[in-house]
Amino acid sequence: MEIKLKLAAAAALAAAGIAAAVPAAAADYALGAGVHFDRREYKGVDVEVLPAPIMNVETRYFYLHGLEAGGYLLKNDRHAVMLGISYMPLEFDASDSDDARMKRLDDRDASAFANLSYRYLHPWFSLGAKISGDISGESNGFLADVNVLKRFQVARLGITPEVGLTWSSSNFNDYYYGISAAESRRSGLKAYSADSSVSGYARLFLDYSFSEHLSVWLEGSVRSLGSEVKDSPMVDDTTRIGFGGGVNWRF
Repeated sequence: MEIKLKLAAAAALAAAGIAAAVPAAAADYALGAGVHFDRREYKGVDVEVLPAPIMNVETRYFYLHGLEAGGYLLKNDRHAVMLGISYMPLEFDASDSDDARMKRLDDRDASAFANLSYRYLHPWFSLGAKISGDISGESNGFLADVNVLKRFQVARLGITPEVGLTWSSSNFNDYYYGISAAESRRSGLKAYSADSSVSGYARLFLDYSFSEHLSVWLEGSVRSLGSEVKDSPMVDDTTRIGFGGGVNWRF
């Protein structure tokens, strides 16, 4: 399989894992670099390689996690409520597909989202919830996510499994996976209008600290796509798979 290189925002995928997996007391500021391999669900689209710098900032009132920045409305030892803006790198470039029919479809662009998030820190686990709305005018869609993760520390090795569910609105699904009547006539693919859906995902995040400042990380994830996405004529796979790794320097 051909691997296509794109200079894109892997930080949105990787740095979020670092922020969730590493305790806040570990560092207030961190910089790093990583690479993420993403197998997209679109027909004829090759594996994408997404390299990017990684930035994390934690203060009492402000945070920067990869490509999400915002402020804390509430933050204490157990509870955190955040309001932020993020870049959502999901996109479809018709020229990337090897399928002749897919090449005749319109592009779907990445978008910006406003997020209201909540995280509960328990001694045994961390529970998160987020509601997001497109503010870029691309899909005009909404996302809602709930997840639970647990960090295990074995000497210098951190192991963080995570599972979650994401609800995607009909506007979001229809923008990224729907096919209009005009596109159908042009491409030969069946017209399709997507409704809302729920998808489940699992992720494993590993980080190893060589010192107080230097660490490396590996991350793998799999998402089972919702039925409304799977039924789209644009979609070839029922799952989205990604994995990546990188290095992180804490100040």
